Amino acid sequence: MAKTLQDLLTGLKQIMSWTYLDRPDETVIEGISFSSKEIKQNFIFVCISGYRHDGHDFVNEAIHNGAVAVIAERPIDAHVPVIYCRDTKAALAELAGTFYDHPSTKLRLHGVTGTNGKTTTTSLAHQLFDHLGMSAGLIGTLGVTYSGRTVETSNTTPDALTINRYLAQMVASGVTDCLIEVSSQAIAETRIAGLSFNTASFLNLSHDHLDYHGTMETYAYTKAQLFAQITDDGSAIVNRDDPNHVLMQSVAPAPVRHVTFSRHALVADLYGHAEGDRFVLTTDGQTSSSALPFQEDYNLDNALCALSIVRQTGVPLNAVLPHLTSLRLPSGRLERVTGITTPVYIDYGHTPDAIAKVIAALTSRHERVLVLLSAAGERDRTKREIMTDIVAASGADFLLTVHDPRHEDPQQILDDLAGRRHDQLASFDNREDAIRFFCERMNDYDCGVIFGKGHDRVERVKGTFVSFDEPTLVRQFFHDSD
Repeated sequence: MAKTLQDLLTGLKQIMSWTYLDRPDETVIEGISFSSKEIKQNFIFVCISGYRHDGHDFVNEAIHNGAVAVIAERPIDAHVPVIYCRDTKAALAELAGTFYDHPSTKLRLHGVTGTNGKTTTTSLAHQLFDHLGMSAGLIGTLGVTYSGRTVETSNTTPDALTINRYLAQMVASGVTDCLIEVSSQAIAETRIAGLSFNTASFLNLSHDHLDYHGTMETYAYTKAQLFAQITDDGSAIVNRDDPNHVLMQSVAPAPVRHVTFSRHALVADLYGHAEGDRFVLTTDGQTSSSALPFQEDYNLDNALCALSIVRQTGVPLNAVLPHLTSLRLPSGRLERVTGITTPVYIDYGHTPDAIAKVIAALTSRHERVLVLLSAAGERDRTKREIMTDIVAASGADFLLTVHDPRHEDPQQILDDLAGRRHDQLASFDNREDAIRFFCERMNDYDCGVIFGKGHDRVERVKGTFVSFDEPTLVRQFFHDSD
């Protein structure tokens, strides 16, 4: 895996400003990192300017730990080779691809983007590949999974170095297909730069991340850039029911196949809808059906996308159908808490659209629904009151709280959620207290849902990470109230 400095610089020529080298370019590079603490002997250190720290301030530590070359955006004083680039994040992506021999070209890489549903869609597709006996990997919110192992990651879409490292390990393990959740932030920050996608899939676009992108137009355009990275023999898969699908298709290179799925348009390449407990599918003029363990409209969208991805690898629909009944939703996605008789669900929903769809699904089955709504700190404030308005409009009773306040004042989060409303049953700046109150009130309701954290088992408070297991808390509080 080791490369010389000259090997790695070859790919950087398009973004290099100039270099300062005081030793031969044949220096052997054993690794790359943008964390000075992870630097080892014969590593390259890439200076990344983050939200809280600037890698340029840690060059001396990196060199002390063994860095033999530095990639930087601004002048630094160093006695090792320095390569200056306009964008070190782009440089990191290029270096990672070269260092790991461009692993995305050695398997089929399937990117999935959308405001909601990325985790569920990639999980469903991964399960289908597994049931079909195909070796598949998965990179996303729930971590990196391949060859029977799972490793946690901190972001929906990891940094370019992490992605390429795991793709290389998958290739070495015989993985043929890898599914990856692609967030808009990851695209904007060039985390997926240089990757070759066999398929790119678009699920939906709704209000989120406006603190980052500024406008919905910029948000949509950013997501569309995923489609520019589809290989010429690849496929652009889009949800025909979302009007933004046209933008996504327009960015894809001319030779790619355009594939659509829909719950409303029979002309889509894959049309599906629920009839009772059956999932009815139509493609190429042929109709078939299968039982499906879930019937929520938004999860049918996710299943249609997952099916479309698998079909693009050459698997016929009739080979996939028998496995639909075995599909399971991933952790924290409308996940019913076990060990109690009352239906209480944990859901990752943190956008207006996701919350609206989950509540619609629950209120269609249950007359009295109790909702615990929350918002995260240091994230898009513009959506907070909108989420509360959606819950209130549903007619469900609701409580307000916070999750992962980070460095933001919890009271500010609650004030944003409440807006001008005063019809919430209660508000709590402490999430555990909110869950306790929620459980105590559940005797008056047929069903309850706790939004916000989903699968996540950690609370982020003022730079600290606190263990927080919501299903366990719910069971504990229910038993305490018996």
